[in-house]
Order: sequence, then C-alpha cells, then structure tokens
Amino acid sequence: MTDPIAIPTPENWLPGPLLAEFPNKTTKVIDYGADGIVVINFNGQITAFRNSCLHQDMPIHAGYLAGDGLLLCPWHNWCYQVSNGDCVTVPGAALQQYPVQIYNEQVWVKVG
Repeated sequence: MTDPIAIPTPENWLPGPLLAEFPNKTTKVIDYGADGIVVINFNGQITAFRNSCLHQDMPIHAGYLAGDGLLLCPWHNWCYQVSNGDCVTVPGAALQQYPVQIYNEQVWVKVG
C-alpha cells in the first residue's frame, strides 16, 4: 500500500515500524524527545502519541490494548482512546497526537 502523499522528508518525518513487523493490536516505540512516541496498530488504524501517560508521565507503550479501542496505562490504568488519544479517565484531557502516514509499507510519524 503506497500512500499518494509525497515521500516523507527526514526533517519532518520519523521512520516507524514496517507494516509487516507491526501486527494488529500491538504498539511500537520510536525514539524521539524525552519520552519517545508510541505507535499503535489497532484493527488496521495506525495512530501515534507522545509515550507519556498524563497521570504521572510514565511510559504507556507497554499498556493493555482492550478490544473496545482503549489503551490502558500499565502503571495506574488510566484509559485512552486509541483513535484520538482522548482520556476516558479524565474527560477533556488527551494525549499529544502525531500525524502518521504509510509509505512503502512503512509507518512514518510527523514531528516538529
């Protein structure tokens, strides 16, 4: 699957996992900034967020992906919608989300 968007440029986009190595209902971490970026594959929808729970800034990449589209923080079970990062535990709060693009069977995440 090749996205019709132009090839990502290194100054704006970080390479993420290859789709073949990124099965459904898994997370991957990209090294970026102080916390990194968690990339989520949930039922074919790829999303990316700052890898830091809003509760106590703990990493969320090892959290549980529930069947209803929630990511539960592994530390204190704060819940986030994987589609948009909205926090279910504290309505109105949300994870910092990054745009994603698929190009040449690889996930790319836009930063900056």
